[in-house]
Amino acid sequence: MTQKLVVNLDFEEFPEEYTCRGANRSPPIRVEGILPNIKSLAVLATTSPEEGPSKVAWVLWNLPAVPLIPEGFPEGEVVESPLHAVQGTNDFGTPGYRGPCPEAGRAEAYLFRVYALDVDLALAPGATWEEMVRAMDGSMNQSGEAVVFAMG
Repeated sequence: MTQKLVVNLDFEEFPEEYTCRGANRSPPIRVEGILPNIKSLAVLATTSPEEGPSKVAWVLWNLPAVPLIPEGFPEGEVVESPLHAVQGTNDFGTPGYRGPCPEAGRAEAYLFRVYALDVDLALAPGATWEEMVRAMDGSMNQSGEAVVFAMG
């Protein structure tokens, strides 16, 4: 049995700056329990509205194996700041993070799943989440997740 990652965001309900009503910044994610052989981290964030299908909000890979993924990754397929990483295309058609945007009176849950890999992924920037999951096959050592809610 692989050791699970402990994944935490510092809030249970999204502050406005991480949503479409604020700065739409990607939130900081704490990751505990990374094994010594881990070379990179990947993140998959999905939104689950009260009604309708879930959507992929963020696809990110080849992050260094750090205990804190900082906030504020800009849009773009290859980013150097706040950390070097490669981003895929989300279900909203953009490379990078897309914060929650629930309608007034509705709630939206965001699931942040972090994968710890023993390789860097040889994956084209802008790839889809399905392509990332396929590329991770056989290299994923650990994973963990956290759920956060947004109110409209």
